[in-house]
Amino acid sequence: MEKVAVYASFKNQNRKSIDFFLKRIADYCLMKNYDYTIYFDKVKSRLDLDRKELNNLKDDIENKEYSKVVIKDIAQLSRNTVYNMEFLKFLDDNNCQIESMDGLDLTLYKEIFNRFSKKKEEKER
Repeated sequence: MEKVAVYASFKNQNRKSIDFFLKRIADYCLMKNYDYTIYFDKVKSRLDLDRKELNNLKDDIENKEYSKVVIKDIAQLSRNTVYNMEFLKFLDDNNCQIESMDGLDLTLYKEIFNRFSKKKEEKER
């Protein structure tokens, strides 16, 4: 059984929709045979990056507690695309994979970030 972290953030959802989402997480992880821990932030704005549980998750990833992070979709991280790309790079740097429950292949984000980083480095030279 693979040990994974699940990250979720919610803005203004009622208890019923949160419970529904938590049930989806449980079903998904059971189907995948994952031993999971949920990191859950209630946010005022999806652009707000000061998130206690996300920061705790990053610390645990750096401590090699997880081999994978499961998210519902990329918007669960942030509406800030640059931050999302930096988070994916952080995961790569820490040998941690990411899996989206919606089936989206997030390698495109990684490719965009790598290209953006290379161009930024070239301009700085």
